[in-house]
Amino acid sequence: MLRKILYIVLLLLLLVDLGYSFRQHLSQPLDGDMAGGIVPENSIKPIFRSPLGTAVFFEHKTYPNPNRYFSHLMFKEYFNSVPVWLQSFVSPIDSVYLSCAIAKTAIQLLLILLLAMVITGTKNVFRLDFMVAAVLITPFFQTNGYRGYMGIIDTSTTYTFFYALPIAILMLYFLPFFWGYCHGQRFSKSIFVKFFLLPLALVVCLSGPLNPGIVLVFAVVIFWDWMVKKYVASNQGGAVSKMLFAIKSIPGAYWFYFIPVVLFSLYSLFLGKYNSIDIDNSVSLGRLYSKLPEGIYYQFTQKLGFPILFGILILNTFLIKKYFKTSEGRKVLNAFKVVGIFSLLYILLLPLGGYRPYRPYVLRYDTILPITLSLIFIFGVTSLFLLKQMSGKQKVWYVPVIVGILLIFTNADKPEFDKNKCEKLALKEIAESNSKIVKIHEDCDVLSWQRIVKPEDSELNAQLLFLWKITGEKKLYYYSQP
Repeated sequence: MLRKILYIVLLLLLLVDLGYSFRQHLSQPLDGDMAGGIVPENSIKPIFRSPLGTAVFFEHKTYPNPNRYFSHLMFKEYFNSVPVWLQSFVSPIDSVYLSCAIAKTAIQLLLILLLAMVITGTKNVFRLDFMVAAVLITPFFQTNGYRGYMGIIDTSTTYTFFYALPIAILMLYFLPFFWGYCHGQRFSKSIFVKFFLLPLALVVCLSGPLNPGIVLVFAVVIFWDWMVKKYVASNQGGAVSKMLFAIKSIPGAYWFYFIPVVLFSLYSLFLGKYNSIDIDNSVSLGRLYSKLPEGIYYQFTQKLGFPILFGILILNTFLIKKYFKTSEGRKVLNAFKVVGIFSLLYILLLPLGGYRPYRPYVLRYDTILPITLSLIFIFGVTSLFLLKQMSGKQKVWYVPVIVGILLIFTNADKPEFDKNKCEKLALKEIAESNSKIVKIHEDCDVLSWQRIVKPEDSELNAQLLFLWKITGEKKLYYYSQP
C-alpha cells in the first residue's frame, strides 16, 4: 500500500513538472528559422527533392543540410498541419504557440521516459523504480534557469526539432542495446525489431547535426570497452592471440546494432562535406581547437547547474566505491567510466563540426546535449542504485541531499510566462491591419532573430502567416523606431 501511495505522489510530481514546463514552452517567442523550414525557403527545397542527399554527387550541388532530411520533414509537416488543425479550438495566433508547446513538451516527455527506461532496464511505467528514475531526472530539463548552459529542450522550436528530437530517436534505436549492455538482458531476436531497426538507423543518421558523430564515438567507446575487458580476462598467450580472442568474443548483437548505423553515419558525414552553411562559414581547424579550452571552462563553470551535478556524481561515486562495490556497483561505476570516455572523445571531436558565429567557443548547450543527457543518466543510475542499496539509517541523510539538489534545479527554472507577449501583440496588429505593408509598433522580434526594419525582409514570414491563416492575405511588415 505504501509503495502505491509513493508511486502516486511521484507520478503527480512528474505531471506537475511537465505541466509547468508546458506553460513555460507556451510562453516562448517564435524563432527566426521557422519560416525558412516550414514554407520553405528556396535554399531548403533541394533537401525535399533529394531525401537521401544524392544530389550532392549526381548533380554536383551544394545546399544547406543535405544530410538532415528527416528533421526538415518532421518540422515542415508538423507545422503545416497541427496549427491549422488546432484552430478548431483556439485562435490562429494561439494555435501556433500551442503547437510549439505541445511539440516541446512531447519531446521532453519522450526523453524522460527513454532515460528512465535506460536507467531502470524496464519499459513498465507502473514500476516504482521507473517512476523514481523519472522524477530524479525531470528537474534537469530547464526551460529557463540553467538552460543557457545545460539546456535540453531549446527555446527555439526549430532547434528542438533538430537537436533534442533526433537524439530521442537515436536513444530509441539503441534502447534494446542499452538494456542488454547495461542490464544484462538478452538481446531481442524478434523479426519485427530487426526489420524495424534498419530504416530507423537511416532516420537516425539523416536527422540533426549531432547524431552521426554521437554514433561513431559511441561505437568506438563500446567496442573498446568490450575488447579491453576480454583482452584482460583472456588466458591466451601473446598480445596478438589475446586481441583476436577479444575480437571474436564480441557478441553478434553488437555488430547487428552498430554496423548499419555506423555505415549510415559515415555516409551522413560525407554528405555534410557539401553543406553550403559550413562552406560559407569556414574557420581554420587550428583556431577552433585553440578555442576549445575556453569553451570547456565557460560551459561548465559559469552557472551552478553543472558544478552541482558534478558534485553529486562525485559523492555518488565515492559512496559506491566505499560501501557498495558489489558486482552491481562495479557495473554502475563502469557505466560512469564509459560516459566519461565518451564525453572526452566527443568534446575533442567537436571542432571538426565546423564554426558557427553563435558558437564562438565551439561548445554550447546544444552541441554538448549528448554529454548533458549522459551525465543526467549517470546521476539517475547512481542515485537509484544507492537508494536501493542503502539502509534506512543511511537514507535519513542521503534522501534530503537528493531532494535538495532537485529543489535547487526546480527553483532555478523561473516561470517567465510573458516572453512572447510583445510578439503576440505584434502578430495581432499585423492580422488586424487593412494594409498589405504593416508598420508594427511593438518593439520586439517577430518570427525573426532580430528587428525587421525593411518590409521586403518579412517576405517569407508573411507567406508563413498566410499559410497559418493568421492573415487573410500576404502582408509584409516592418518595425521602425518612433
